[in-house]
Amino acid sequence: MHSGLELQSRRRIYEFLSANPGVHLRRIGQTLGMSTGMLSYHLGVMERQGLLKSEAARHRRRYYLAQAYRPEQRLVLALLRERVPRTILIELATHGERTFADLLRVTHVTKSTLSYHLAKVVASGVLVRSRRDRESVFSLRDGLAVASLILACATSLPDEAVGRFVTIWPRLQALRERQAAAIPVPLPSV
Repeated sequence: MHSGLELQSRRRIYEFLSANPGVHLRRIGQTLGMSTGMLSYHLGVMERQGLLKSEAARHRRRYYLAQAYRPEQRLVLALLRERVPRTILIELATHGERTFADLLRVTHVTKSTLSYHLAKVVASGVLVRSRRDRESVFSLRDGLAVASLILACATSLPDEAVGRFVTIWPRLQALRERQAAAIPVPLPSV
């Protein structure tokens, strides 16, 4: 066992972050029943020892196991910890692309709130915005990578949509594979 995990409280923190990557200090403290001061101390020690990595993500510092995720994955995980961005990412992972109006219907937020979150996710590089006629159309830059992270962290994400995604994802993949196999490939002319 790593020398930084000799204390039971640090083992609990490490195990919690293994199951819940990208959570913030307050959530860790609430779940583990630890005071903010004690938790901050242990997180700092564990980070200095190279066990954890933390990143500031929009007004909160989020914590991850040091070797578990690449920077671009940590960015997606941070977005998955927020309700509106999570809903957007799940919708796009499920359907491929969506218009602003489509996303407005599923997020149940105002236009200005959706615009704010879409701009944030586009600026992060996770989403791509394109134009179709007069509409903005949004899609994931790497849908498979986002879907993989949703599936990997599904048990720690607090949303019904995550459960539905986990249920339908295998069927979506199978359907996409069948459709890809059904597309006739032109043979070279002899």
